[in-house]
Amino acid sequence: MTPKIVGRTLSPFSFDWARQTWTAMAAVMVFSLAAAGQSPAPTPSATDGRYSVTASVEVGARLADVSGDEEKFKSDLNYRKGFRVFDSSIAIEDNGKDNKFFDSALFMSSGWGADPNGFVRTNLERNGIYRFDMNVRRLAFYNNLDNHAIGGSLINYHNRDTRRNFGDMDLTILPDNRTIRFRLGYSYNLLSGEGMTTSRVSDVFPVNYDARQRAHDFRAGADGSILGFNVSGTYGYRSFRDRNTYFLERPDPGDVTTNSVAVLSMNRQNPLDGDTHHVNFSAQRTFADRFDVTARVLHSTTLMDFSWAESVLYRDATNRLTRDDYNYTGDAKRPQTRADLGMTWRITDKFRLSNTFTYDAFNINGGNLYALDRFVTSTTLTRNSNYTVTRYRRYTNLFEGDYQFSPRAGVNVGYRFTHRDARLEWFGLNTLNNTNLTGSPSIEDANNSTHTFLAGTKVSPLKNWSVFADVEIGRADNVFTRLANYEFANYRVRSRMRFDKWAANVSFISRDNDHPGRNLTNPTESFLTETKQRTFSAVVDWTPMDELDLSGGYDYRHLTSEAFIRLPINSVLVDGLSQYFIRESYFFIDVNARPAKWLTLFGSYRWTKDRGHGDRAIPAIASPIIVGSYPIDFKMPEFRAAIRLNRHLDWNIGYQYFGYDEEPPQNVQWGIPNQNYKAHLPYTSLRIYFGRPSMDR
Repeated sequence: MTPKIVGRTLSPFSFDWARQTWTAMAAVMVFSLAAAGQSPAPTPSATDGRYSVTASVEVGARLADVSGDEEKFKSDLNYRKGFRVFDSSIAIEDNGKDNKFFDSALFMSSGWGADPNGFVRTNLERNGIYRFDMNVRRLAFYNNLDNHAIGGSLINYHNRDTRRNFGDMDLTILPDNRTIRFRLGYSYNLLSGEGMTTSRVSDVFPVNYDARQRAHDFRAGADGSILGFNVSGTYGYRSFRDRNTYFLERPDPGDVTTNSVAVLSMNRQNPLDGDTHHVNFSAQRTFADRFDVTARVLHSTTLMDFSWAESVLYRDATNRLTRDDYNYTGDAKRPQTRADLGMTWRITDKFRLSNTFTYDAFNINGGNLYALDRFVTSTTLTRNSNYTVTRYRRYTNLFEGDYQFSPRAGVNVGYRFTHRDARLEWFGLNTLNNTNLTGSPSIEDANNSTHTFLAGTKVSPLKNWSVFADVEIGRADNVFTRLANYEFANYRVRSRMRFDKWAANVSFISRDNDHPGRNLTNPTESFLTETKQRTFSAVVDWTPMDELDLSGGYDYRHLTSEAFIRLPINSVLVDGLSQYFIRESYFFIDVNARPAKWLTLFGSYRWTKDRGHGDRAIPAIASPIIVGSYPIDFKMPEFRAAIRLNRHLDWNIGYQYFGYDEEPPQNVQWGIPNQNYKAHLPYTSLRIYFGRPSMDR
């Protein structure tokens, strides 16, 4: 995989680019005029014949010219020039009475060709007998940035170019039967591609890898009603296989070229096989229209086998030729159970109480046999076995009350309690002499409780104006057991209005999160990470007439994060501070207009600007203060015109522009070139309509 491709510097208005653009557009225009000059066949009505068909198919092409950093453009958007399938659909109705396979069928597709993602969707239904839904998607992922995981030569050592295909297929039998209905389903997820990562042998070395991942899911279930309860049950099975390989194409001197350390060859195989069985059961019933009970239980068991075989031939710091062979095999098992019980009691038409209890538990049991053979002048052997156990139990209870004073005013309050118990066990053995590894056995127990207060209100000062507000204050579990709880305070206010031809939505969100932690080398010393975020959003829609629609909005995000850290400066650990700043503004405006029956216009402008750290001075690299931000300026205008040529044919022409500029402080400090680019993407297409009268569009 090529680590870096320098972007083209061809002017967007060069002769070659303009010639390609207008040649393609002229060809489409000639075809369009030829089609428009023909007399259209009469459009069939819904009663002509047995089948009614309504369809629109849009195909076309996009041209793309990128100046600047093409790798950054591909990592952000990955649009390419070439053939495209736009949003297209075919709907078929079978009006016959006998020997019918379906009553209705719908086929939809979009994004195939030069787009980075696309989908095909199918819906088939025979009323009262079956319903079939299929959704197949494709995603092309590309990531290769100048300022991520760079090496001494300023080459990105962590990049990826992969293709993922995944889809879902679901069949429901007797879909309208409330007593019993059956469900069958299948999903798949396939990934392939290549990339680059790093490995360390007293230095950093780039390593290529081939990615191969496969997963298949099968499920079967039934829904129905028994003794007044609405019940549902599902059994599923998932199989996943990873076959990633890592290798060095040629000898590499590493990131530091002033020492003797160099890798001559490297190969790693890391296969992984896993299977998951899961069961899901739920039941719900409402008693006397006053008391509702909902219960759900999920249980899954995952079994996984893995192995690792790696051989590295290198020269060490003393210039000795050395080979390390790593081999280990292992397995793991993870059973998990989650149960939810929710009850809601409508005491009066205005007052309601609800309680939700959740139990979540899992164990992770696994072990491996580890072997290291190091060949220098003599052979060094390492043989270890490891076995770990993780036991996790979590209990959560949420109690809430709602009171509706009037149709225009209501409040709710709540309290959430969480308790967690966790145990970590590790047993390590040196199998060469049957002695315990240092620190083994290790058994650690931890428990934790948190409390959270919730409140909210909804007020409607006018019939078409509503104001929502809510608050959540308390503590939350940290996913890592050795770290303290998050202390947070979240506030949100939202206003929704609609007056005649105007509609407006305004919201404000405030989030404060304090995260205390401990120093591993000195457990009595505490550290603190503070994050404060404020988000404002406003959207206004105006429809003065049927032929004109305008929409615009503005978002602003203000985030400051400060973390107390310890840095090695001149081989001495000193207390430091890491700061990160976001000052992001986002503006957009959309205009839809129809100045004539045969012409529809669309225009939009989107602008994202993040000022980052602003005017703050950037400390020197050796300073105990680190200032991080990512100031960017990203402009995205677009224009599109749809010209109706006749009853069955529309010609679409459009243009997109992407202008990206950045100046992150780390680029300035480390001498990394900014990843700026400008992209011009004109496109054109033909949309063909079948079975649809002209007044429908």
